[in-house]
Amino acid sequence: MRQIAGIGLGIVLLAAGCNHAPYMRPNQSAQVPSRTPTVPELVGYLNANAKNVQSVQASVDMDAQQDRQPVSLGGFLACQKPRNFRLKAKVMSQPAVDIGSNDDEFWYWISKADPPYVFHCSYRDLARPEGVRMPFPFQPDMIIMALGIAEYNTDASKYKLQVNQQTLELVEDAVSPQGQPVKRVTIFNRSPAVPPQPQVVGYALRDKDGKDVCRVTVHEVEEMRDTQRYTKLPRKVTLVWPDQHAQLAMSLSRFQTNRIPEQTGRLFQRSDLGDLTSFDLARWAVDGPGPQRASFQTQSRQTFR
Repeated sequence: MRQIAGIGLGIVLLAAGCNHAPYMRPNQSAQVPSRTPTVPELVGYLNANAKNVQSVQASVDMDAQQDRQPVSLGGFLACQKPRNFRLKAKVMSQPAVDIGSNDDEFWYWISKADPPYVFHCSYRDLARPEGVRMPFPFQPDMIIMALGIAEYNTDASKYKLQVNQQTLELVEDAVSPQGQPVKRVTIFNRSPAVPPQPQVVGYALRDKDGKDVCRVTVHEVEEMRDTQRYTKLPRKVTLVWPDQHAQLAMSLSRFQTNRIPEQTGRLFQRSDLGDLTSFDLARWAVDGPGPQRASFQTQSRQTFR
């Protein structure tokens, strides 16, 4: 379970897992390009898919492995624009993972972590120039992108297009929470794909040297129909963290789109974790109720660097 924190947060890197559908069904307004698409065309197709969905709910089964130590989890996730996200998962019917986000902050809780704090950070603090210490390069805004409902910046100058023999890579410069330059890459199949085959076949988060920090392979997608429009959502994906020798296979099912009520109550709040000790990643200090461990200050400074 020691890598579940990184694996759980890595679910936000599912951007590759969602088929953003640069090639649309024949009965839709967008047609398959007969040539290599331009950056504006790819971004336009991504946004066309994103506009179909304001929220997603799904059941999720996960098989995680780190250094050949496997663990299986099951639960649900809910995601709503612009930054609302919640993932809860259990191991053998016992709560094991809780990851969430709203307009103000994100958080995660891992039952087997030592100590099992509710780690949290505000987006305002995350945006500070000096960055925030994190277990691994975490991009919270990619939560919504992960499920294909994020709308991309239409400024074509923000991207570079890498044309390969079998794929197209849409590359965007970004900054990690540690303040380091990274690249977010969305990988498209150059040939038209029909579900369950994915059109967006992968995603990579790369460091300044071009090395993969995390990579995602999309195996299957599911096509959802909402009125007269179609949206493709991830059904089977695999995430890999090369440096951590960790991977996560995910299966999503029972999708519901655009059905989260406006009054979501506590779904996108960490108030239901209020009896647990909370830890502010930006201030690197315990700031909530529950038993505290002074030794964590020294121990975690080494772990999270």
